[in-house]
Amino acid sequence: MFQVEPILWLQSFDWPPLAWLLSGVTLLGYAPVYAALLLVLAFAVRLRPTLAVLGGLLLSGLATEALKDGVAYPRPDEIDSRVRKSFGSGPVQLHERGGAPDFWSTPRPEAVLAVRQHAAGNYGFPSGHVSAATAFVLCAAYFFRSRRLLAFGAAWVPAMALSRVYLGRHFLGDVLGGLAVGLVSAAVALPLLRGLGRGSPAGGPGEGHAVVPLALLGLGLLVAAPGARLVQPSYAGAVAGLAISWGALLAGGFPPDGGTTRQRMRRVAVAGLVFLGGVAVRQALLALTGHGLVARLTALCVGLAVTAVTFAGSVGLCRRLGLYGHADGDSLSGGQA
Repeated sequence: MFQVEPILWLQSFDWPPLAWLLSGVTLLGYAPVYAALLLVLAFAVRLRPTLAVLGGLLLSGLATEALKDGVAYPRPDEIDSRVRKSFGSGPVQLHERGGAPDFWSTPRPEAVLAVRQHAAGNYGFPSGHVSAATAFVLCAAYFFRSRRLLAFGAAWVPAMALSRVYLGRHFLGDVLGGLAVGLVSAAVALPLLRGLGRGSPAGGPGEGHAVVPLALLGLGLLVAAPGARLVQPSYAGAVAGLAISWGALLAGGFPPDGGTTRQRMRRVAVAGLVFLGGVAVRQALLALTGHGLVARLTALCVGLAVTAVTFAGSVGLCRRLGLYGHADGDSLSGGQA
């Protein structure tokens, strides 16, 4: 599963339209695209199920980053000169022929050692693109109660996996690992967030209890992240920020998801500006703190703050601006899941 031969076979189909198509699929799998999509879903479609989808994505990100750092396997375009490099490839070739010698073997030990000494965390296993795509479509199909999204995912996830292999960024084993991580993350997120993501817009007396598991998870991650190497602090902070957002919205009441098209667009614009401001502050602070414990604590706190302010804060701001109207239906309800 960590051989380069399947990659070389795919790359032998040197047809520019195919390369452009698969490059486009890969570009749609990066974090900024998910951020934009979540903001549109939350502030123009339905807020509550979008928060649940975000929870699934964050769990997927936590698991993916932990496995990347724990396993620390190389990317194929870094350890075999025959693999054609894509726009996302690193500038340095770390090994000449470092792929696995047979299907069930792992990459050659010398190639693994080279990437661990040089890659600084940019590891290949599992594929974050595939894990995020899998968790996103499964959680979105469930919480938005849409069979259409599930059918879309049946085509989208394989397309994402194919693009990552074709572009030389992942082995077959990497994308299968990403699929497994996405499936497990969704399997955890669905029961963890079911009482929150599929509740009524007005909330209910029992929903305060439903947020407790998420709050405990966020608290545990806040405690563990500063000293646990495998816990990515930005994701840990974002999970805590999601729990804070949900608690604040339950306490103050979820806003109606309806309104005019202009109101919806303005809500998305407000939330987008809040989010971009938070990202800018995050980048500035991380540039000042460098590496080490201070940097991890900064990433943890900023991840919490950006998530909480983007959702709970933006809702409060949109309410003050009069951007919420009456609910007028759910455009993503394609049938009961």
